[in-house]
Amino acid sequence: MTDHFVKLKCENCGSGFDVYDDMDRFACGYCGTEMAVQRRGGTIMLQPVTDNSSRKPTAVHLKEEAETLSKRCEAMLSDRAEQKKRGFIIGASLLLVGFVVVRTGFSFIGGLAILLAGIFTISYVRRHDKTVMQNVRELQNKLDVLNGRIQDHV
Repeated sequence: MTDHFVKLKCENCGSGFDVYDDMDRFACGYCGTEMAVQRRGGTIMLQPVTDNSSRKPTAVHLKEEAETLSKRCEAMLSDRAEQKKRGFIIGASLLLVGFVVVRTGFSFIGGLAILLAGIFTISYVRRHDKTVMQNVRELQNKLDVLNGRIQDHV
């Protein structure tokens, strides 16, 4: 599961969307324009698909898109849980080691540095978690739009 993406706008309707590393073709969730993703030399270009038979996404295409977004969302949530657990374990361990170093008198300054590292680690984990949850909410909103469009096709 990749979480690297580029934010672009649809050339047809101007709505914003994310183009992930593993995407090579998709349909705009708002206007239905199907686009092919072309990558060359570190740049990304969108090329509207000119095949008139696939211009408007069918319910099957929309369901595939919704399934892909759903899997991406599930992967982000499972990665989030694992990273959060690992980060809090590391942060708590640093806090404990720092506390022991300060209390035993080995090095007051070194112990404080380790305590600060633990605090910064936990702070970073919390900020990263908020960012991931914001991305998950965006994916959920896109899924809601796609599911609404699927209902329109049915």
